[in-house]
Amino acid sequence: SGSITIQEFEDHLSSDLTKAFFESLGLEADDVWTLFKVMDIDHGCQIEAEEFVMGCMKLKGSAKGVDMAKLALDHKTMADQLAKFIRRTDDTLSLMMGAPTPELK
Repeated sequence: SGSITIQEFEDHLSSDLTKAFFESLGLEADDVWTLFKVMDIDHGCQIEAEEFVMGCMKLKGSAKGVDMAKLALDHKTMADQLAKFIRRTDDTLSLMMGAPTPELK
């Protein structure tokens, strides 16, 4: 049919041939559900052939230290921006409600 469901995916992952295929790409297939969800790009609960190929290419290899450092930096930047947004929103809401506002940081 050109697509595979999670159950079919799990069944195929128990095959030595399939395990060898993923290992040749440097992929771990231990967490089947996560692997399936990452590959299910259109969230249709099925993996189309194109989604499978794109998912394998996206997951191929392992993350390098620099990749993890970039991810950590991006996370910190977003957390800082979110904290500032929350403070501004709280201050604005307090002004609108007529309550005294805390000192801005």
